[in-house]
Amino acid sequence: MSDERDARGRFGGLGAIFFLATLGGIAYYVQDQAIPEDRDALRKPATALPDVIEDNAPPPLAWRDRLDLGAIELTPVLETDPSAPPPTAAAGTPTDALNVDPAKARYVQNLADGHRLLYTLDPVLQESAKTIFRNREVPYAAAVVIDLRDNSVLAFAGHSSMDAQVDPLEILTTAWAPAASTFKLVTAASLLENGAATPETKACFHSGFKGITDELLKDNPALDTRCETLSSAIAHSYNLVLAKLALANLDQHMLEQTAASLQFEQEIPFEFAVEASPAHIPGDANSRAKVAAGFWHVDLSPLHGAVLASILARGGIYQPPHIISQIIAPDGADLTPPLPEQTRALAQSVARGVGTMMEGTTRSGTARDSFRDPQGVQFIPGVGVAGKTGSLTGKRDPVLNYNWFIGYAPAERPEIAFAVVLANPSKWRIKAHYAARRLIQIYFERRDAIAEARSARLSLDKLSLPARDPETGALIAQAPVNTPEVPPTAPEEPEEPVVLPPIPGALPSLD
Repeated sequence: MSDERDARGRFGGLGAIFFLATLGGIAYYVQDQAIPEDRDALRKPATALPDVIEDNAPPPLAWRDRLDLGAIELTPVLETDPSAPPPTAAAGTPTDALNVDPAKARYVQNLADGHRLLYTLDPVLQESAKTIFRNREVPYAAAVVIDLRDNSVLAFAGHSSMDAQVDPLEILTTAWAPAASTFKLVTAASLLENGAATPETKACFHSGFKGITDELLKDNPALDTRCETLSSAIAHSYNLVLAKLALANLDQHMLEQTAASLQFEQEIPFEFAVEASPAHIPGDANSRAKVAAGFWHVDLSPLHGAVLASILARGGIYQPPHIISQIIAPDGADLTPPLPEQTRALAQSVARGVGTMMEGTTRSGTARDSFRDPQGVQFIPGVGVAGKTGSLTGKRDPVLNYNWFIGYAPAERPEIAFAVVLANPSKWRIKAHYAARRLIQIYFERRDAIAEARSARLSLDKLSLPARDPETGALIAQAPVNTPEVPPTAPEEPEEPVVLPPIPGALPSLD
């Protein structure tokens, strides 16, 4: 297992050490409360984690330890004549001289031994995210966009302009940024799940917008003249509403259990190794209330952020993400593994309840300015977005603001889930919810093309779309690449074309 991790460059080596050391100040948040001593040390790089040796583990797959985002090639999808050979360049001509249109292409990785790997990424979304981060001069940034039909990854963009030694993959798969107020979603889910509150449950408070002290957690009728609902607290990120509701209603086990259901402290299966997002829930009631509001003790990887949003978007259904669409062996056999299994993480009513509260974030809350103009008109007409912001600032050099936006769209019938995190300097140029809005816009401009590209099939010499029925336009089912043709023993009736489900396709419904 350790050899495999090293071979794939999984957040190990010097890059990870420099990255985590540079961002070691993430534990020193600008909040009024004191920082516990156990958070005073720099986080250990993932290479310090012990290897787990599984008994009777299956042999490693021939392609698994050679996945490399830096080696993927933009490959055109043949549309008009699937039987025609792909375009080729003259000997010695760089591949980019083909001027492949990203809008009509997919990413393919060709291994030296003849394996071909087709990635689920949409090239336009992928490059758009990188361009946004680069043009806005963000020191560190990550964006993950997931297609909710099967939790395939459409965008997986990591960026580092502050430290050239940092591998973008590390920024995507390590829990390097504090979860901040995104953890309020876990608290809200736990309150609903345990029957401790409804979206209309109120808590009264004063102050607490930048920090929470023990004194502020005590009810003071003379000063606590502002009362807000749980729903409003999610939309506007009112710290003390979440903290007080958690203090009164959630014990350590309850919050830990919901956090685990939403994959904190859990391994997320993925083609690239993903560091588990730590969520240390204190036994002390006041400390736990502060964690519930998004302070201390909880870090989040960008990939996990998108997965968390996908659970809420899919009505409580958890499915591990995947980034490989198809694998072709050197002999032409199709080695594509089955899709990850789905399980229920939250009750449907809980997931939908939290999701409805998240809609207020873009309608009137902390992300409103990126989704509506001053008159309230949507920047993405007809598309509601459910989201949650999160922001904390470090105290030690480099002083960076860690800024999150996670969520899904459309709010009423979700098609994509996403997570964007930026580590901005003190004078920032964009926030995460702006970058997320641009990616959502690009997705909806390309939704039909993305749906079409999902049907592209890889072979030893080309990447092409299957034939369509000339009358209905439905995709015609074809035999898998590795299925041998057997001459029929008797005349067969022609098969009816297989009609794909409408965009975004039926979402799973598990009891």
